[in-house]
Amino acid sequence: MSFGAAGGRQAESEEFHGDLLSTYGREPMLPTEREYKFWGAHGTCFAYTIATWCFITGGAVANYVGAIQGMVCLIAGNLIGTLMVSASLSAGCHRYGLEQIDFCKPAFGQNGARIVLIFYLINMIGWSGLILVMFGNGIVNIADAMGYEPPRWLAGAGVALGIWITYLITTRGVHLLSLFNNIVTPGLLVVVSFMFYMLVTTYGWDEVVAAKPLEPLPTPWLNYAVAVELGIASGISWWGGVGFLARNTRSRRNAIYPEVIHFGLVQGIVCSIALVSGLMIGSDDPTRWMVPLGGLFMGVLALGFVALANITSTAVSLFASGLALRHVPGLHKRRWKQIIVLTCVPLVLFVIWPQELFDLGDTFLAYNGTMQAPVAGILLVDYFLLRKQHIHLRSIFEGSPRGQYYYSKGFNFLALAAVIAGQIAYFSVYDPFTDEAHDLFRYLPASVAAFCLPALVYWAGMKFGLERYYRSRLSDAELQPARLIKPNI
Repeated sequence: MSFGAAGGRQAESEEFHGDLLSTYGREPMLPTEREYKFWGAHGTCFAYTIATWCFITGGAVANYVGAIQGMVCLIAGNLIGTLMVSASLSAGCHRYGLEQIDFCKPAFGQNGARIVLIFYLINMIGWSGLILVMFGNGIVNIADAMGYEPPRWLAGAGVALGIWITYLITTRGVHLLSLFNNIVTPGLLVVVSFMFYMLVTTYGWDEVVAAKPLEPLPTPWLNYAVAVELGIASGISWWGGVGFLARNTRSRRNAIYPEVIHFGLVQGIVCSIALVSGLMIGSDDPTRWMVPLGGLFMGVLALGFVALANITSTAVSLFASGLALRHVPGLHKRRWKQIIVLTCVPLVLFVIWPQELFDLGDTFLAYNGTMQAPVAGILLVDYFLLRKQHIHLRSIFEGSPRGQYYYSKGFNFLALAAVIAGQIAYFSVYDPFTDEAHDLFRYLPASVAAFCLPALVYWAGMKFGLERYYRSRLSDAELQPARLIKPNI
């Protein structure tokens, strides 16, 4: 295997039946192969931002705090969560052109990264399904607005249609996805502004500000703490996509800034729109109130653009999931279309039970805080503090026990133990299922605790013991092998 010129790769890509190894596989991407420049990066991030969990999060926060307090909590929380997950992934995946799970190997080991892969795929497939349900609900509400009585199966049929459209976009590469986003993004910008304008002009700003939370907790400070936590968990939800986007950008500036601006600031604003709609209308799903507020023409037009945004978000998620599936033995050299079909199979559950699974959106937010925050903390420490932004690229793809990132039986057990410590820290500070919280939650969000404690445990363990132990077992020649002994790409 060679990490040389793209011409050499093209010859090797015959093993992928014409699919380029870097674009549709896990081989590091060269700068000349990357799709996103300035507008492509911003357009994709913005279109990806208008996703289901924005509205789920905003609607959930409406239960705890009012409009002004909620906006502050959501924008601040999303910025914090996005910075937590994107700092190391954006920098590392862009610099080395690595797929996201491969970037986890220096910290977790060759086999340990596959454990991260399991939770990663649950995250990506789960959110993709929720997004497609909103796409299906949009079709139902368009039919209702046009005067038709939508049958019960229409939402599931809409999910099936969304899966098919997403498959067509994803199997045709990042270029089509970027082109699609550049067309949709201006319309989405108008729609988002229109949604907020209609809410404020219909009810009046004074009434919006005076609106009371729907189901507040009896302890006042706990309501604010939960609202911030939900905002942070929403930002952390981007853990699955930031590496894919950064890998496809041509400059570090375009790898990091668009993600922080759109996944942090813009998403906080979109969540705030859902917050206001939840407070004033009692529904965080914009497909249910766009037509009543905006009229038939503008409402249906807005519904159409939101539906397109959901397709865009799903396409990015499925593309990243397909790359991650390349880590599964037997799928390394499968054709890209076959890989995407496999990622679509679990989404059939959302065709059968669309609303039942959509109602689990709040549970997914809690899942992201407990699972992705510890992984993000470990990766931040590993890449910036321990490795000083330097990775031995060839060793990422070395499956031999002599490989630099093989550790013990392919696992860095310290990293895995640190993840468990982070999950314990999360539930010790706050239980999202019962809303029981420690007094520490007043000052420290649970996701931040789940981020910081694993980072500290991992840094101390590697810095003062395990890193020297692992390296002492190998000679310099083995640490820097001339060729791959057992390639896993």
